[in-house]
Amino acid sequence: MIGSDAVEGYIASGAVPKYYTERNAFLWVAELGEEPVGAVVIKDNEIHLMMVTVDHHRKGIGEALLEHGERLLFDRFETIELESFRDNAQAVNFYRKHGWQAVSEYQMPEVGIPMVRMEKQRISR
Repeated sequence: MIGSDAVEGYIASGAVPKYYTERNAFLWVAELGEEPVGAVVIKDNEIHLMMVTVDHHRKGIGEALLEHGERLLFDRFETIELESFRDNAQAVNFYRKHGWQAVSEYQMPEVGIPMVRMEKQRISR
């Protein structure tokens, strides 16, 4: 798991509001009623961010968001990418289950968090 110090440091850096402000045109939000429970952000050929609130894990929301992002990206690209916190085994396993393959690892420069870059190829029809 990612340590709370690393996550809190990332949030405290101001990167989260800046991230969403810069990418709001590429953001889709999943709602139950009027409650936002997850989101997917795409940019270029990648799923740039995907999150589901902890209370709504394992309810198909993440799968629906991932499929939506993949569908939008595969309309334009043969190969799509995403990155995840390397030590977030739940997320990495989720992506692997849905056909993603790890292609490289690196450290996030600002905070030194280990990351994994993953790819998925469009299946020929």
